[in-house]
Formats: sequence, C-alpha cells, structure tokens
Amino acid sequence: MRAMSFEWYGRIFVIAIALMLSSSLAAYAKKKVQNKTFVVVGTSLIQGVNIQAAREAAISESLVLAVALMTEDILEVNSLVEYFPQVNQIIYTEPKNFVLDYKVLTETESGKLYRVLVKARVAGKKIARQLSDADILRAKVERPAILFLVSEQSLQEDVPQYWWGQQMGGFEAIAEATMADILKARGFPIVDHRGAGIGNLTDPGAAATPALSDESAIDIGNRLKADVIIMGTSVASPTTSIMGDNLKSFKAILNARVLRTQNGEELANISRTSVTANIDESTGGREALTMVATLVGDDLAIQLDAAWRRLADQPSQVEVFVEGTGNLANFVKFRRALTSISGVGGIRVKEIKPNETTLIIDYKGNVEELAAALMRQNFEKFGINIYEITQSNLKITLVPG
Repeated sequence: MRAMSFEWYGRIFVIAIALMLSSSLAAYAKKKVQNKTFVVVGTSLIQGVNIQAAREAAISESLVLAVALMTEDILEVNSLVEYFPQVNQIIYTEPKNFVLDYKVLTETESGKLYRVLVKARVAGKKIARQLSDADILRAKVERPAILFLVSEQSLQEDVPQYWWGQQMGGFEAIAEATMADILKARGFPIVDHRGAGIGNLTDPGAAATPALSDESAIDIGNRLKADVIIMGTSVASPTTSIMGDNLKSFKAILNARVLRTQNGEELANISRTSVTANIDESTGGREALTMVATLVGDDLAIQLDAAWRRLADQPSQVEVFVEGTGNLANFVKFRRALTSISGVGGIRVKEIKPNETTLIIDYKGNVEELAAALMRQNFEKFGINIYEITQSNLKITLVPG
C-alpha cells in the first residue's frame, strides 16, 4: 500500500508540474495578435510653397510610425534589434500594406514644418504572419536566471573587492549593479546573492581570491540555482588628462564572460573600456565604471538573448535512469513510448545493470516537459513512477500492473 501511495504521489507531483508548464505555455500560445489603432503625429518639411506634398509626406511618416509601434508590440526588443534589416525590408518599406485604414484628425503648419495627427488602424495579424513566415517571430523563450561574480577595484581600493570573499558578503560592484539593472529591464531574472550562503565550496581557496576558476564559479552558480553566471573584473584607474588642469581623466576596463552552469559552455565574452573626466576623483571613477558597465550590459543583453534562443532550438541531452528493466517486454514498450514523444530525437544506452538501465536521450525541450509527456503515455500492463527530476536527469521506476 505504501509503495502504491508513493507512486501516486509521484504521479501527482509530475502531473502538477506538467499542468503548470502547459498552462504557462498555452497562455502564451493563445495570446492572439490583434489589429490595433494608434494615434500618431507625422511631421514633414515644407519645400517652397508645396503644402500638399508636405502634407502627404507627413501622413506617410505617421503611417510608418503606427506600423513601427505595432511591430514593436509584436516583437521582443532584442529580436527587433537582431533582425532590424529584415524587418525594415519586410515591413517598413511598404507600411501602407499593413494599414487597414486611417483618418487625419487635425493638421497644422508650424514655420517650415507641416504636422498631422493621424488615427491609423494597423493589421497586426498580417504583420505577425509576415514575421512568422520569415522566421523572425518566434515563441517566447524563458530567460535564464543570472548570477554575477564580478570583482571590482575602484580608485579608493588598493585591491579588488568581491562578494564571495570572506567578510565581503554585502559588497556589490558598481559594474554589477549597472549591468543587472540593464538585464533586469530586458526581462532577465537576477539571482540576489546578498546574504546568500554558499556553504563550503569544492575548492576551499575560492573564497580567498577574486579570480575564480570556471569550476569554482560554476559551483557557486549551481548552489544559488543560477542558469548562467557572468564572471567579470572591473577596474578603474586614473589616466593622462587632455582636458586642462581642472579636469582629471579616468579609465575603466570591464571584462565579462558568460557560462552555463549546466555544462560550463561559454555563451559570451566581452571586453570594453571607457574614459570619463571629472574634477572629483571619486565621482570620476564611479562614472567610468558605470559607463563601461552600460556598454557591456547592452551587449550582454543582445548576445545572451541570441545564445539562449539558439540553445532553446537545439536538443539537450537528458539522462534517464530506469529501474525495473528486468521485465524486458515492459522495457521495450517503455522505449517505444519514448520514441513516440514529440521532441525526442535519439535514444542511446549508456549503461546496463541487472534490472537497471541508463539511457541518454536527445530531447528538444526541458526535463519537466519530458516527464510530463511520459506521464501522459498509456502503458497497459505496467505503470511508471518518476521519483526524481533534476536539470538534466530523470529517475523512473517501471511498476508492474
């Protein structure tokens, strides 16, 4: 009775995960793109006395703006930046193709400028279809949780400061705070390490150095449940002034690498330098650090989004440990069911032991989705109990019926 109770608890747990996943995915899928109405202003320069030409040019500009607003509403910002040349060619070159109707509400001359206030109804569905056909409009990808491991040496410090160091738990680098604000505004969740305990690291010496090895950084990232870590060093220093005696010049250098905590894969590597000038040394150093972090943060937002989308389109490897494979007929049916699941690209045997088999599965999706798909399978003469789910592993028992 206890075994059956445990099995059903396992089923309920996995089904609950499946329902949460499917509801969130369905909510996005069911979000239909609708046609929208925009009220916009168009402006044109009056050439000589040709008022009519200026009016038509102002109307054309307003329609481009209305279509642009609709396009921005459909696409994520990073996708719009990445595919802007294609979007320009597909959408903006002939904006009237996507305007269902419009009305000039009012118009006026202002010196050499002619302005119109236009109410335009834009064909959002048509824009979405064009972007989808061009493989630009894609399903929303869940953003990775980011942990910053950035050491910083300001003008006031003789040595780098870092939050994972002994007695430095409350430290936050200026560069980290700046980059975190940028990425957070782009929809990336940021792991808050302030006050977080990381316990005894695999490498005990890691807490005593600002220069972490990849292994130690990934160890910390996994302990704090981060999907990616941003390792970095930011350094501010005085530099030769070329702006007179009153102003001092300051330079900041920021190097940042992005690694996946799952496998250590490098997703981005960025280095930037900025120079500022200020009368006050403390203010000038902070401005230089903030400026260089802004440059790196903007680059990271674009590169990380593109890299994460690329990973989402690729199959991942899931290790599936199966108990109860001594009943060969049941195991054969289980493998056959695996191959029928959408997203499963290949199955390989990693290890075989008495009544146990470990499989490696190429799967386009996450582990929770694979577990949910397995629970939906109908096994006539046996059941399955999924008793452990991790980031890249499933543990399953085949239970005789």
